[in-house]
Amino acid sequence: MFWFILLSSCIAIHAQQGLLLDLHPAAGPQFFEESLLGNANGDKLNNEFDDVAVDSLMDPEGKPIHEPLRAHAMVLEEELRKEAAEIQKIMSGGPEEAEKTEVSAATWLWTCFGCSLVVSSGIVPAFLLPANIHEFLSSVQGQRRLNLLLGFGVGSLLADVFLHLLPEAYENNNNQVVIGLWTLAGYLTFSLIEKVGASTEEGQHQLCAYMNLAANIVDNFAHGLAVGSSFLVSTKFGVMTTITILLHEIPHEISDFAILLRADFDRIAAMKVQFVTASAGVLGSCVALSLHTSNVPVIETLLPFTAGGFLNIALTQLLPELNEETSPIQNLKQLVMIVTGVLTMFFFNCLSF
Repeated sequence: MFWFILLSSCIAIHAQQGLLLDLHPAAGPQFFEESLLGNANGDKLNNEFDDVAVDSLMDPEGKPIHEPLRAHAMVLEEELRKEAAEIQKIMSGGPEEAEKTEVSAATWLWTCFGCSLVVSSGIVPAFLLPANIHEFLSSVQGQRRLNLLLGFGVGSLLADVFLHLLPEAYENNNNQVVIGLWTLAGYLTFSLIEKVGASTEEGQHQLCAYMNLAANIVDNFAHGLAVGSSFLVSTKFGVMTTITILLHEIPHEISDFAILLRADFDRIAAMKVQFVTASAGVLGSCVALSLHTSNVPVIETLLPFTAGGFLNIALTQLLPELNEETSPIQNLKQLVMIVTGVLTMFFFNCLSF
């Protein structure tokens, strides 16, 4: 999806530059004869300019204007054609269709840099927490603050499902019934694990945290594929994709930390498991660079399955616990935090696109 949007943006920029070239005074007399003299006198003025060589168009310093602009436009058009061809090859071709060329060391270095930024986003929320976080959460006020953070997590998970995972799944697979079945399979699988694997409330909280970590591994692996394949196209596309994923991951990582704190993880333990799940993005980028493509068929089923898992965590495990709150003011605050989580993910999606 993001490849189509980036390519459209490049084409729009190219069209705009072409328009500016046509409106530039050095592009020729046609603009002036139609706007200033009209069609009647246009032919006369055109005859007067017939004998004027293009190379004679000079700026106030006596330097030619027209030819450098035309050459720049031709170079830009050629770059766009090459990038479009590379995107088409990477997105639609499998490993057997990829060009048998060795990935440059610079591409590997840039990809590692992008993945390191994505991995670091998984541990950033830990530095925003106080050192005595567990003592604070043991109080009534601290528990209510945690529930507000969990409300934000519910909103961000729902937005991640409906604004990111499912749209990307539908973009990669035209069979909508199959996507729906895999989404239901993810939801029911997580429900079965919850019912079989936990018999106490504390155990349910810990199991929810581990299931969320497992779903994050798949999500981060898909992000790694996107980072690696984008750097195969160009460094510019790779940097833009990395920024897009960072904007998407920051609110998601906040919700992940809230779920881990709910399961009695301390700050150091939460940082460790977040680092492990975020490292799946490094594996995804290595796969993309090794296969020279982001077209990995298993992702078409893993994305809707992960979406179903996130739906189960948000609606079946977190939201019912928030509904146990009896204070109307606190319930209103939780609702505001849920909406804030949705709007935050929506804003970052629009900003990155």
